Amino acid sequence: MKEKINLNDKYYEFADVTYDYNHIGEFPVHGATGLEKYLPLLPVEKLSASFGGIEGNTPTVILENLGKNLGFDFLYAKLEDQNPTGCFKDRESAVVISAAKNKGLKEVNIASSGNAALSTAAYSQRVGISCTCYVPEKTSKEKIILMKLFGAKVVKIPGFYEDVYKHLVDLNPPGWNVTSGQNELRTEGDKTIAFELWEQLGVPDVILVPSGNGGCLAGIWKGFKELKELNKIENLPKMVAVQVENAAPLKTALIKNKPYVILDSINDSVAEGIVALESYCSPHAVAAIKKSGGYVIEVSDSEIIYALKNIIKLESLVPEPTTAAVYAALPKLSEPANSKIVCINTGSGLKFLDEIAKLTGGQT
Repeated sequence: MKEKINLNDKYYEFADVTYDYNHIGEFPVHGATGLEKYLPLLPVEKLSASFGGIEGNTPTVILENLGKNLGFDFLYAKLEDQNPTGCFKDRESAVVISAAKNKGLKEVNIASSGNAALSTAAYSQRVGISCTCYVPEKTSKEKIILMKLFGAKVVKIPGFYEDVYKHLVDLNPPGWNVTSGQNELRTEGDKTIAFELWEQLGVPDVILVPSGNGGCLAGIWKGFKELKELNKIENLPKMVAVQVENAAPLKTALIKNKPYVILDSINDSVAEGIVALESYCSPHAVAAIKKSGGYVIEVSDSEIIYALKNIIKLESLVPEPTTAAVYAALPKLSEPANSKIVCINTGSGLKFLDEIAKLTGGQT
């Protein structure tokens, strides 16, 4: 059963998938691996698009040195950079491209600042589906190279991500639009992060998520809500969105008590994946933040760059700058020292080491 959120704006129209939670059966599925374990709570009967089932199963590691440095006793990172294309978007792509394959579709379109497009291109190529990626002109060359290597057609659009997103929605070309904010199956992939965290750690007290559209945060919250619906857990985590300073539409929406807002203007940021004039999953993300008792933390480029150097030096992790925003938010976190805190390490910096070398001065 699928229900539409009652919004008039076509840019925010996407459904919320629900299930008959009284008849789910065994969950997780015994003996299965990766996302296959969670098929009873996924909107596909078969994961036709997969890298042999290796998407998901990402480790959650304790950040002892960074935690000690910041005064947190139980600080963890969920290493989504360990997915096949180096990003959490592979969970989304495995679900939505499997659905496309199962439906017999031949073509998909996606608007993206980079990671979602190259992930969609990779999964589409594996199952013989044509993929067109609409991206901002300023998207890193490394990501564009990967999209093309994965067989996608790349269309560059001037401006920010919002310009690309609206261009694709308005154009409405042939093919299925699999963009986050337009296609509900993407957050269904994101919620599997919650299922894995539950199996690895139980229920964290706080989860920090770098948030542009806000789809990943909304998906993780949905996953934990479903676990509670199945009586697998009693408590729910607090969801904290991390956005770029003066480009935080989720925070403004919360302050104004609206499902979404459109900011007047924003500056560019090293965190290209989350700099946002508006967040197209905002109705879901804002609801998740409110209901969980969470909040939004804004971080500046200088704080992101410092955090990027710090996480490399202290934990030998190399996140992309967008992901480093989550570590930049930690000193601003308003939580007790003994809280179980999880940072979603959304993407790998290995895809653009040149940029990281420039930002860090080639050393930490």
